Amino acid sequence: MTATPLTDIHLPMLGTTQLRSVDVAEWIYGHAIPADRRWWTQALAAHGFADTLIGDTICRADIFALADAAPSDPQAALTLLWNSLAWGSGDKLRNNRARIASIAADRDGAAAVLQQAAALSRTDPQGAYHLLYPRNRTAICNLGPAFFTKYLYFAGGGDPCHPCCILDENVALALQKTCGWKSLPLRGWLASAYQRYATLLGLWVDEHSLGRPDVIERWLFEEGKRVRNDTASKPVRSMRYAPDEKQLVPE
Repeated sequence: MTATPLTDIHLPMLGTTQLRSVDVAEWIYGHAIPADRRWWTQALAAHGFADTLIGDTICRADIFALADAAPSDPQAALTLLWNSLAWGSGDKLRNNRARIASIAADRDGAAAVLQQAAALSRTDPQGAYHLLYPRNRTAICNLGPAFFTKYLYFAGGGDPCHPCCILDENVALALQKTCGWKSLPLRGWLASAYQRYATLLGLWVDEHSLGRPDVIERWLFEEGKRVRNDTASKPVRSMRYAPDEKQLVPE
């Protein structure tokens, strides 16, 4: 299967209708997630990191406020990462202990690549993604695309023109099943696929006068959860790889 042309991928009418009535202050800036502050305090201290988590509940606006210094200050880059991870994980701490340990093992190197990625995120989504996923492997062990794209997104500080948005399995599922991006895998995306995603959201912003791409990302995330719930009980068919985008394709 070849890569799906962007002109064949469409935001459905229901999506555009819903997004035109979105209150950005609530839908984006106020989008809050409970975080286990006590766990983060203990886990960071165990590896010699300062407790820089914002609070017990974190919203997108809180993390945007941390972004300005991330491209130039290693401590600011790490602070932005911890809060991005805490917001993205919520009460499901997932693999964060392993992520913290990986960064502690080479904190200067990890902070340096995070700084560079934060700077690139503002102009070059593919380059920023590639820094954190060189040769289709994580630059920082246990920090994969679904979570480091959260960091790339928050590095924009809430700028409505920021080109990097979050790409995770729910977003990818909605793009694949609802919007027609048939060649997009659900994980392990190439840097070129992330650039195409950024380009696509930019096209949709202009086409539908939506103002900013992250409102679309959140709609895709919610739509992906709906699709996942609707298909959870259906049997899974055998799959094969399509080499151009590492897509798993039904046989």
